[in-house]
Amino acid sequence: MTTAVDQVHELNEAVCAKDFVRFTEGMHPDAVWEHNPGTGSPEEGEYHGRERIRRLFERVYEGWDYMRPVPIEISEVEDGVFLIRGELHCKHTATQNEIVEQYEQRLEIREGLMTSARMTIGTTAHE
Repeated sequence: MTTAVDQVHELNEAVCAKDFVRFTEGMHPDAVWEHNPGTGSPEEGEYHGRERIRRLFERVYEGWDYMRPVPIEISEVEDGVFLIRGELHCKHTATQNEIVEQYEQRLEIREGLMTSARMTIGTTAHE
């Protein structure tokens, strides 16, 4: 039986593989993704529905060899709602160095599908 924590790991594995179709298949069709709220990043905003979320991730990943979210702490803060804190390991195609940033996610999973998420990357992630 797949648990909600398994679902969190599956979403991360799909992102690592740049398999955004598989990533969004793990979401409710009307899922909402809040991307980097309050950071001023180019893709900051709220994205509704699998297709818009998939296109967001395709744009975000352009130019990167890899982005690998590594969860450090996963806690269920209420039934089906998870707070994930971790490190995002990434390497841009134009550099040789790996970049490591802190990230924080809040994921809501209902009936095996992610229904809403908020992800913050960078220095504001753990504030």
